[in-house]
Amino acid sequence: MKHTAASKNRFNTMVFRMNVSYILILLATVLFIGIIVSTIVSYQLYKNTKTEVRHIENLLVLTAKKKHPDWDSAINNVIYENHPNVYVHIETPDGKTIYSDGSESIRDKEHSMAQAKGFFPFLLKSDTMPVYYDRISYRHYTFKIYAKMAAVHEFMESMVRVLFFSLLAGALIGSFVIYKLSRRLSKPLTDLTSMIKSLTAENLQFNVAVPKGPAEVKDLAIAFNHLMDRLNQQVQREKDFVSDASHELRTPLAAIHGHVNLILRRGKDHPEVIERSARFINEESKRMQRLIDQLLMAAKLDQPAAAGETANLSIIAKNISEDFKPVIRQKFTSEIEEDVVAAISEDHFHSIIVSLLDNAGKYTPKDGWVRLEVRRKGEACIVSVQNSGPAIPDEEKEKIFERFYRIDKSRNSKIGGTGLGLAIVKQLVEINGGEIRVSDLEPSGCSFTVKLKAAVRQGKD
Repeated sequence: MKHTAASKNRFNTMVFRMNVSYILILLATVLFIGIIVSTIVSYQLYKNTKTEVRHIENLLVLTAKKKHPDWDSAINNVIYENHPNVYVHIETPDGKTIYSDGSESIRDKEHSMAQAKGFFPFLLKSDTMPVYYDRISYRHYTFKIYAKMAAVHEFMESMVRVLFFSLLAGALIGSFVIYKLSRRLSKPLTDLTSMIKSLTAENLQFNVAVPKGPAEVKDLAIAFNHLMDRLNQQVQREKDFVSDASHELRTPLAAIHGHVNLILRRGKDHPEVIERSARFINEESKRMQRLIDQLLMAAKLDQPAAAGETANLSIIAKNISEDFKPVIRQKFTSEIEEDVVAAISEDHFHSIIVSLLDNAGKYTPKDGWVRLEVRRKGEACIVSVQNSGPAIPDEEKEKIFERFYRIDKSRNSKIGGTGLGLAIVKQLVEINGGEIRVSDLEPSGCSFTVKLKAAVRQGKD
């Protein structure tokens, strides 16, 4: 079984395929050239033979015009001296048949030649010698002319030998050269395959060596290393995510466990402990619920958004603004352009706005302000959430979109939150083909700007 599999693999290699392809191409080329050359040369020789036969027919007709034709002299002196490969059968008006010397072997084939004349002007004898045949009549004379096409026969034999030995030599020499060349060309690919096969889950950070050539194998090695780097980054992100999620869940669980023990130890003697601990447990359980919900959402965002969905950002933003005005502590204003439609899911856009406003409310002082803007600019829809809170350092502007990342962990622990809000916002924006950036405001504050692809306005052409 293993031997059969190894044989199949050997026949399926690039070296074997290149050799087979080369031999087939060589065979087709040699045969094509041989057929073309043989056809052209044979046709030219055939035309020469036909001209020769026409000349002999004219001589025979001239002899037949004489009152007392001397056929023996005409045949021996005219035909044999100048046309040794031509044979003649003459049927005279008195029923006699005159044969030229040496035509006895052709005479037996006369009936079959006469039948084939209408199909092709020459036939092959048993010894493969092509014979040109023609028949004419004049004054009750019938002339049958047979011309052995020795030149065509010799040429065809030589051509077959040349083609055979050329094909044999080309196949042997060419196969050897192709084998060496294909082995040299496939060696970098073979080495690359061997290195890739040696990879295991324990050495994913291993990069394959990039060969100098061929260019395709070099590009493959570079692409593979790039893929491995991305895979390592993804694996590291997942490890960090699991570690951070475990840490975020461990903290409220430890606090809940502590308050449960406090109730068990002091609840009977101090009823106020039960009420205080119950409120704390309730808040922590809600925080855990929000964290779990956001973790599930982050997991679902690995899949691309459905194509063709659109949302009226103006309507959604106005509804969210009305809901936020009573609960937000800061001064809240909005500027929403009418009928701004973008290529995004309504649920996704709702989550983006809510998360950005919630984030702005957390980090903006009570006497500060928060502002929401929605407008269309050319082929893009711009959504901006601004606040008068503290500026974000430039080196932190990209990191704040990472899962569980916080600029000031001690300060943020008091503010609350899961550390997943902005990471989910970035994912939602990107899977809908948009982009998000954060910039500073003067004299203080920051602005989160989301750019989405505009869609056809609803209710308009």
